[in-house]
This record gives sequence, C-alpha cells and structure tokens, in this order.
Amino acid sequence: MEAFFALIVRRPWLALCLLLVATAGFVSQLPRLTMETNIEEMLPKGMEAYVNKKRLERVFSSADMVVIGIENDGPDGIYTPHTLRLVDELTQWLRSRREFRTIALSDLMSLSTIKDIRGTADGMQVERFMERPAETPEAIIHLKQRLVDNGIYLGSIVSEDGKGTLLVVRPDPSYVGRYFEIYRLLEAKLDEIRARGGPERILVTGRPIIEGVFGIYMPEDMQHMQPVILSLLALLLFLSFRNIRGVLIPLAVVVLSELWMLGTMAAAGIPMYTVTTMLPILILAIGIADSVHLLTHIRVEAGRQAALDKREVIIRGMSGMWAPILMTTLTTAAGFLSMLGSELLPMRYFGVFAAVGIVYAFIITVLFIPAIEAVLPQRERPLDKLAFHGYLEAMTRVVTHHPRRILAIFGLALLLSAYGLSQIRVNSSLVSEFRPSDPIRKADVMLNAHFAGTNALDVMIDTGRQDGVLEPGFLKGLSALQTAVEAEPMVGDSASIAEFLAEMNKVMHGGDPVYRQPPARADLAAQYLLLYSFSGAPDDFDAFVTSDYRQAHVRIQMKTDSSADAARLIEIVERNAERWFPGARVDFAGTAYTTHQFSDLIIAGQIQSLTVALTLIFLLCFAMFRRLADAAMAMLPVSLAIVAIYGIMGIAGIPLEIGTAITGGMALGIGVDFAIHYLYRYRDYESRGLEYAQIVAKTNEDTGRALVFNALVVIGGFLVLLKAHLYPQVKLGVLVAGSMAICYLASCYLFPVLLRGRER
Repeated sequence: MEAFFALIVRRPWLALCLLLVATAGFVSQLPRLTMETNIEEMLPKGMEAYVNKKRLERVFSSADMVVIGIENDGPDGIYTPHTLRLVDELTQWLRSRREFRTIALSDLMSLSTIKDIRGTADGMQVERFMERPAETPEAIIHLKQRLVDNGIYLGSIVSEDGKGTLLVVRPDPSYVGRYFEIYRLLEAKLDEIRARGGPERILVTGRPIIEGVFGIYMPEDMQHMQPVILSLLALLLFLSFRNIRGVLIPLAVVVLSELWMLGTMAAAGIPMYTVTTMLPILILAIGIADSVHLLTHIRVEAGRQAALDKREVIIRGMSGMWAPILMTTLTTAAGFLSMLGSELLPMRYFGVFAAVGIVYAFIITVLFIPAIEAVLPQRERPLDKLAFHGYLEAMTRVVTHHPRRILAIFGLALLLSAYGLSQIRVNSSLVSEFRPSDPIRKADVMLNAHFAGTNALDVMIDTGRQDGVLEPGFLKGLSALQTAVEAEPMVGDSASIAEFLAEMNKVMHGGDPVYRQPPARADLAAQYLLLYSFSGAPDDFDAFVTSDYRQAHVRIQMKTDSSADAARLIEIVERNAERWFPGARVDFAGTAYTTHQFSDLIIAGQIQSLTVALTLIFLLCFAMFRRLADAAMAMLPVSLAIVAIYGIMGIAGIPLEIGTAITGGMALGIGVDFAIHYLYRYRDYESRGLEYAQIVAKTNEDTGRALVFNALVVIGGFLVLLKAHLYPQVKLGVLVAGSMAICYLASCYLFPVLLRGRER
C-alpha cells in the first residue's frame, strides 16, 4: 500500500477531483429519498401478520382508523346543542374530503352516522340516532336515553360518563404512506374550530395519525441534530488537534461519507424508516474514527522523524495505519451486515446501509486525507503538543499499579449484568415511543382512559360452510369470546355480529333485556338480518360478517398498544378456540397482532444477528492477528459491553423492542474497533522488546489518544439523540453511548491487565 499512498501524494489533485465527481453523482440522487412509516410495509410480504391484514381489508373492508375525540367537561357533557352541532359539522366535513373513505357505516362512525334498532308492530325499524343535531332539551334527553337503551355504542362512540364522543373515520387507501398529510389537514381544521371558541376539547389519534406524526418528526430530528453533532465533533477535534486543519479534514470525511450513503439509498429506491433515520448520525459518529487515527499516526511519524519532508511523513503515517483501519472497517461492517438475518425490512436496510456508509468512510479516508495533506502547506505538528497527555499518563499509572482493583470492578459489573439479563422483557408499543409531553401521546392516553381503546386486535373466524355464522352454537362462541376478552383490564370493548343480533332479538321481544342474547335458531337470525335490511343499509354489517355468512370478524378494542398485552389476548383466544368454534379456522390480524409478531421477529432476529456477527468478527480478528488467543481477546471488551448493556436494560425495565434490539449489533460492530486498535499497537510495541510498563505507556500515548477521542465522539454523538422527539432514538442513543463507554474502558483498562496476566 505504500506505493498506492505515494501515488496519491504525488497526484493529489487527481484523487480530489475523483472524489468531487463521485460526490456530485451521489448528491444528485438525494431528491429521490422518501420516508416510510407504515408498519405493514416493514414486514416480509409472506409474514402471517401481513397476509392476514390484507385478508382483513379484502374480506371485511377493515382498516386502521383515525380517531377524533371531543370532550366537554360541562355539567351536561357532550349532550348540549353546541357540542352535537360540532359533531355533525365534523362528520359532514369528513364526508366531503377525498382524504377519507366514507362509503359504508363502518368507514365513518359518529353520533351522526351510527344507527339504532327499534321494534315496531311490523317488525323492526332502523334509523340514525341523530338524523340532525338535537337542539331542544327534550330531543337531547331522548337521544341520551336511546344510546343507553341500545348499549352497543356506550364506551366505543360515547363515553360512559357522557363527557366525550368519538368520530372514527377510515383514511382513503391512496394515502397509505402519506398519513402525515392527513394529520396536517386535521390539525388545520381543528385549529380553525378551536379559534372559534367553545367548551369542547378536541383530540386526534389512531394508528394512521401516529404513523403520520412519525413521518413528520423523523426528518425534523435529522435536520435538528445534524448541526449539533457537527458542532460537537468540531469542538472535540479542536481540543484534540489544536488547529483548524485537524477539525475540517475529519469533518469533510464524515460529511462526504454521509452524502454517499444517503445517495446510494436514494438511488436504490430504499426509503427511510424510523430506525434508519439514525444512519446519518451513526456515520457522523463512527466514520470520523478512521481519519482521527490516521491524522494522529501521521503526527506520530512527524515526531519520530523530524528531518523527513512532508510527503514522506504522510506516506509513512498512512502505511503504518491502513491495516488496522481496514480491519476495523471490515469488523464494523460485518457487525452491521449480520442484521441481514432479520426478517424486518428496516433492520435489514439499517445493517446494509450502515455497512455501506462505513466502507465509504474508509474509501474516502484513504483517498482524501493523503491528498489534502499533500496539498495543504506545512506538515503536521508533532504529537506531544496535543491534548489528553495528562489523562493518558494517569491511565497508564492506574493500569500498571492497580490491576487487581480493575479486575474486581469489572467482575462486580459482570455479576450485576448477569442478574439484569434475567430480568429483561420483550415489548413493543408505538404510542410509548412518544414523549409523555407530546400531544399525540397525551391524546391517546386521554381517549383510552374514557373510551374503549384506540388500538385493535382483530379475530377472523372461517366456519368453512355457508350460513355457518348464523348457527346458534357459533353465535354463542362469539359471545363467549367477547365476554372472555372484555374481562381483561387492557380491553375496553369488543364488537361482532352476535352483539347486533342480540340487540335485534331484544327489540323483537319488546325490549326485554332478558332476550339480549343471540337468537336460538339459525333461521331466526337470518330473518332478523332480513328485517334489518328493509330499513338499514345492506352493507351495515360488512365489517363483521361476509355476505354468505361463512366468515365472521370480531374486533377487540384495546386500551394499550403493548405487544405483551396483545400476546395475552391471543393466548386466551387460541386456548379456547376449539371449544368456542369447533372445526373452524381462527386467524388474527390488525395493528395489535402486527405489533405482537413484530416483537417475535425482533427476538429471533437479534439472536441470529449477534451469533452471526460474533462469528464473522472473530474470524476477521483471527485473520488479522493469526492467533486464536488474540482473536478471542479482541472480542472480550465488546462481549462484556453487550452483556452489560442488556443487563442494564433488564435492571432499568427497558424492554427489548425495535429501537433497542439493534443495540447489540451496533455495539459489536463499533465497539470491537477499540480492542483491535489497542491490541494491534500493543503487539507492535511488544515486538520491539519493550517492558510491560513501557508498552502500556507507548500504546496509550499513540493509539490511546485516538481511542479517547473516538470514545468521546461516539458517546457524544449518540447522546445527542437525547434531544430527539421519539424515544427509539433516545433509548438507542443512551444504550449505544453506554456500550461504547464500556468498550473503551474494557479495552484501555481491563485489556492490558489481562494481556499481562496471560503472558505471565
């Protein structure tokens, strides 16, 4: 490689021009970069949750709904002319907008659309609860009484205490992936209503809204945090190198690496997901390490050979460091590429493009640094005038004089981490990824407290025969399912065709509540549905039963979107399915089921990714050091860090979910760099016949300085994520920063102690 670096130093402008042309090509692709927040699009197309969700949409016209809540804390609650007019106004406005689909009753449910069933002398009468807003006290009292007598919509559309009501509307399918437009549209309309004044408080939530806000927050976080990280890097670089060139050269490397990586993603047509929005920050924090190591080593050579000219210093500095830098690039890339084993698309793409960005950083580093150093006037100053000198001397004294204390501290930390590992749990919740102060989370908490719930678990049952749903035994099974799940604290309500048939049975028996149960004969159930169709719309129950009455749908309203809660409900249904629906096929769908399967994939993918990454990195370390013992030693600090971080998660009660699942792979890929650089330089000085104390001192003064800076940059870069809107970034930032701190401490304090012990 010395000849290669000599060529670059002789023709620096050629290398710089090639980099400029390549950068222009990547930048030209950036306008094609898009965002993806739809959770279904993150799943493998053959995954059960994805397949069932599409079947649910196709068979029952069911979809994720936008939820608008209206609350009135006055003495009459929502039962005032002003609030009822507001409900009707919003209902008509939603019908007029192309952003929403409002064809069937289940597409738009509010006090202005839901229907009451009443018995008449001729049979059955179906009419809206509110054909027009109730204005008089008598009309309002009548409306309230009808809702109580019916009972179906208490808790789901109207709160039990009468203080709130919901409008539940289906977004038009063409807006999937563009829900942020719907959120902005609704906020504009609601701001207009709020500006008019009134006693009502209006809230908006629902899975489409949550996904839409993710689509707004993600690019905002990227834009806001980039300058902060760049400023932090600039400060640390200046403290380390004490001149402007030591600041601008590494910053140029990471900015170019980021542009190349994003340009590649855009050219490949890969969108940005929640987790991949952290890639630019990752590249900034990690990609700078190579340039810092190279610039530091160039200064080492400048101090060793004061008589050498600038070009020779650059060539020697580059030649002495390219091998460990290449190895750390490969190990980091291997750590991230291990995520290809995950079935979740965002995890795969995160791994691929993190690896791509790291490789780009290496390519740019070995081309740009020798070229720009050759062009700039003057040569680099010697190393002894740089920062961290006092700290590095103190670290050497601690390592050489207090090895037992170091071993005791790390041993205690390992025991605590092992306990924490036993406490770790798996749980995913999209709503909890917002800060408690965020309007979206506040709205979701408030609406879940007063209503049946904003999250849904859908159960589809196929009897396998025409009219099977109308059979008394099957209808009793539906009722039993609803009773069982509604006994769980996380469930607010459930709905099925059995519930509507029970209401019809009651009204056909003079309103006697004793008869509020599904009809005892299949032909009677068929007659009720026929009578209903005479005054109600034929498609009113399309969301709950197919036209041939072969398949039924139960929607369970949940007050949380926790995957652990969804798993509990799924277990209840699966355990009793054969008793409730003998011979029928039972499938699950909906956002709750998707979240549940999401969690399962996270665990499986994490175990596989870590196993693959450990194997690949071990093999790469063995290829570099040619000694099994050294390869194993290189893996030790990062292995300790992974155990410690997952242990901390268990002790702190931080669940394993998509935001935290990638921590292990990231820690493995990034953290092993510390050990490789330290071990490489330690062996270099050891081969020169130095004593142990001298080896540690020299290694710390040379590579140790770059490792201090590298640790500060990576830790500081990830801690910037504390300012993110969304908790996945916050948690990832804290956990990766913590794991990097442990990797650094283990590499620079524990590592030399163990190396000395092994040699003894």
